[in-house]
Amino acid sequence: MRNNVWVDILRKIYSEREIPFSSVAQSLRKELEVWSERKGCISVQKVGKGKIFKVVDEKSLEWEINRLAPKNDLENLPARVQNLAKNSNTKAGQTSLDFSYFLCKAVGGDVFVDGVDVSEITKSLGCFALPVGDDSKGIKCNGSLLLVENQQLLDDLRWVPADFKGIILYYAGNLSARLRAWLKKCSFVSVILFPDYDAVGINNYANLVEMLPDARWYWIDDWKNKLIEHGCGELRKKGNQDTLFENLWSRFKEKGFPDEKLESLMTEIRRQGKMLEQEVVLI
Repeated sequence: MRNNVWVDILRKIYSEREIPFSSVAQSLRKELEVWSERKGCISVQKVGKGKIFKVVDEKSLEWEINRLAPKNDLENLPARVQNLAKNSNTKAGQTSLDFSYFLCKAVGGDVFVDGVDVSEITKSLGCFALPVGDDSKGIKCNGSLLLVENQQLLDDLRWVPADFKGIILYYAGNLSARLRAWLKKCSFVSVILFPDYDAVGINNYANLVEMLPDARWYWIDDWKNKLIEHGCGELRKKGNQDTLFENLWSRFKEKGFPDEKLESLMTEIRRQGKMLEQEVVLI
């Protein structure tokens, strides 16, 4: 409300070129006088026994008005563009983008998404991207979806089981609420999550199965020995990994593990003090 009153005063000064000092609410006069001196687009001048606010730099005043109250047509622009127009800073205000883009590859022949042959697109272009917004409709695919946390496993598909047919999607570490909500609208033969074997990966899986109870965890062959040989103790100390892991352990112990084999994995992680990155499948 105060901002609207302030803008109305500036617009009045701009349109009339000068207004009596007394026409501004007493509570705002001093503030406007200080603002005018600082900005240099309005001056305070004595006229007879009184004073006036007078425009001295029309273009600068117009810019200040537009900065404080952008034109209505900005409402049709993306949030970050509106932030820039209003605050000269894309990050001041709502910063989420309308769409997230997820890099994908089709594995196997004749994989179709809503009737589009993404196997051929992958063969021709190397990969494709799926745009996901909060209001995006789900897609229908005649194959499975395998989500990977790190790009290396999208770049090099030698690890993918020979009998897998579907899409590999790279989600860059965090399985966002937007992506999870979108997946619930989609139709795949199955949804499989292949994360790092660490607290973040386990948490991603716990969040995913709340949305998709049938989602499966991807189990690395001989994972226990790989954890012993290639697991890293430093990963447990990274960020809030250890705290997150112990919170998940307590939660699953009380309410049940989303995958029965996950208890064995978490028991080994606790015993060895190590966590395992998914690129181990390429060794």
